Amino acid sequence: MTRPVRVACATDSGRFIDGHFGSCKVFAIWDVGRDTLDFVAARSAHLADEEEDRNAARAALIDDCQIACFSSIGGPAAAKVVRAGAHPLKVAPTTDMYDWLAKLQQALDAPPPWLAKVMGVEAASLAPYRAEAPVEE
Repeated sequence: MTRPVRVACATDSGRFIDGHFGSCKVFAIWDVGRDTLDFVAARSAHLADEEEDRNAARAALIDDCQIACFSSIGGPAAAKVVRAGAHPLKVAPTTDMYDWLAKLQQALDAPPPWLAKVMGVEAASLAPYRAEAPVEE
């Protein structure tokens, strides 16, 4: 059994992943497991906006997450999210948070390569390529 994946969703509405990384009000934090979907916290970005490097402060708010979802994020900000340890994902601004999390939950059984990497497991879809790959010495 693998550990749950911790996900941060940028939200202004509380229902949709409708927040821009640099201006969202809240990061909704979830633990997503195969059989569980647990709300962890709603982290306000208000204090981060008072910092000199707002993007670094916002990234620090989600540094315990493996995945971070936004309606929009710029390149330099995405780099700070990656350095904080999260895989940034841009989704359509009308994406329902609960629906998206449920789809992610279903994907945990046979994760695509990017998700398998986030989870720290081997992607089954890559196994045939690894078996055929020559061994470098």
